[in-house]
Amino acid sequence: MSLLKVSLWIPLLTVVAAQAGGTFILQLTLELCTKTHIYYGLSGEQLQRLPMRSNQPKMLLQGNISEQLKTQHDAPVLTITPLESDLDGNLEAVSVLQAYLKDRQFNDILLMDMQSKASHEAIFKAYWDAGFPHVLLVSAEHQLWTMKPYPRLAIIRTTLQQYLSQRNSKDLLGYPVRVLVTNDPPHSFVNENKSVASGARYQGSIISSFKLFAKHFNASLEAVPFAGLRRYRTEECLSLVMSNVTDACGSIFVMTFRYPTSQPVRLNRVAIMAPFGNPIEKFHYFFRPFDPPVWLWTGLSVAYIALLGALLHRWHFGRWDVGQYLLLAVQSLLTRSLTLPQCCSGGNRLLLLLLLFATGFVLSSLYVAQLSMMLTTRLYQRPINTVADLKAANVSILLQQHNVGPNSVYGSSEELRERFLLVEESLHKQRRDDLDPRYAYVDSEDRMDFYLYQQKFLRRPRMKKLLDPVGYTWAVQVIRQNWPLERLYNEHVQRLFETGLQEKLVGDVHELAVLAGFLRFLPTQFADIEPLRLEDIVMAAMVLAGGHALAGICFLCEWLLPNINEAQSQSQLQLREWQ
Repeated sequence: MSLLKVSLWIPLLTVVAAQAGGTFILQLTLELCTKTHIYYGLSGEQLQRLPMRSNQPKMLLQGNISEQLKTQHDAPVLTITPLESDLDGNLEAVSVLQAYLKDRQFNDILLMDMQSKASHEAIFKAYWDAGFPHVLLVSAEHQLWTMKPYPRLAIIRTTLQQYLSQRNSKDLLGYPVRVLVTNDPPHSFVNENKSVASGARYQGSIISSFKLFAKHFNASLEAVPFAGLRRYRTEECLSLVMSNVTDACGSIFVMTFRYPTSQPVRLNRVAIMAPFGNPIEKFHYFFRPFDPPVWLWTGLSVAYIALLGALLHRWHFGRWDVGQYLLLAVQSLLTRSLTLPQCCSGGNRLLLLLLLFATGFVLSSLYVAQLSMMLTTRLYQRPINTVADLKAANVSILLQQHNVGPNSVYGSSEELRERFLLVEESLHKQRRDDLDPRYAYVDSEDRMDFYLYQQKFLRRPRMKKLLDPVGYTWAVQVIRQNWPLERLYNEHVQRLFETGLQEKLVGDVHELAVLAGFLRFLPTQFADIEPLRLEDIVMAAMVLAGGHALAGICFLCEWLLPNINEAQSQSQLQLREWQ
């Protein structure tokens, strides 16, 4: 391991007394509570102009030290660097520090002017654009210069106390905070009914957070509308932020280390919005009790009654009468009054009555009671509470193309991925906005709560949010790399989370979206009287047609059977006479 790696984080570096500024550096170190000094210069000649005590621990960095300086600092760092004689050399030093110093909100840059002829304005602007908001310059005349960035960048003379006061000031003096806005509720949406100059034109939970930030720090919110006001992808947001068109994006993204984001302070649950349970049409009520076993046992009971009655009739009268008892068995299922033949008397009559009561009246009464219950109480499909229920109900989860990446990041299960159905964004938006219960939807929990809010006044909801989340993501916003207001905004987000105000912003956005026309309450279906349709009498028609068909078959059998018996008797008589 090189000496540079070993000595990179020395707990406390005693200030190096320079002839021009040793006392000043000592005082600045004490005021800033600095624990690390880095002496950086592109050439050794410039560093030699800074007299340093060789018996004190120190760090000298010369040239581009590449990965040796690439680290993150958890304590304030003071970087002391002499100015080069030309502007290009100073800009090169800025680019090196920009590449390897990360937490620039905590870094202070002390520039030592050793008879430099470079433009101070250009150097200060280069440090500001690189994300270093705290830069102090000691001129050759022992004067202090710094930059006043708010509301416009300017170079001013200062003193140490003025610099420290300005450094800790949180008054942005109307400095513009540029935020990318579009129609992406509930995080960001545009109220077309408001004028462009109106502050109420841009709404959303994230936009409200930026509004509070601007109001608290006396800044101005500058909305940057996205082209077409459509929902932008992560790549489009990054392109606008990297090209310095906007400072932040007004939506929530999945946190990764591939691009800069705000500080994560809360988890955003990823939930599934599944059908609540669709009502079953009444047309199917009549057929629902008739599963194959029910049909089988009902037919066996009818056959048993008819056969037993025919046997009793045969016993008393010496002839079969199956049709009469078959119709009697069917009649018992329809709860009609029973008229037993005169042949059945005494114990046989009592036995047949008990049998008909058990198999006919009880079964038909149970069926009628079940039908009555179903007709007076709406039936619904089996409730969906888990992903397994979603799979059992054969419900697909609609997914958009830009959701594929986030779903792979927060790690969906294999069982969940089997239900994904990739569709166009327009179709997905139409189905989701109308809460189409034929499909399920997966997205962040705040989005689910937003769209479920429109069924607030329904007697029975269409959709519901499953209790168990399918993943978690950090709720962050994409911001510009080393945005000078990054530290203030992170503190603001932390304060919103700690006070619970963040939850209020998420709740208030529902009513704001209703006023802006992005949410409409679904109409309640009131109970009313409707005329009977063919489907309402189909079961009764089937029973009536079956009864008439069965009666016709029995009539034909009873009419043809005596004629057949008579014809057979005449044939046998003629045969005997011939013999």
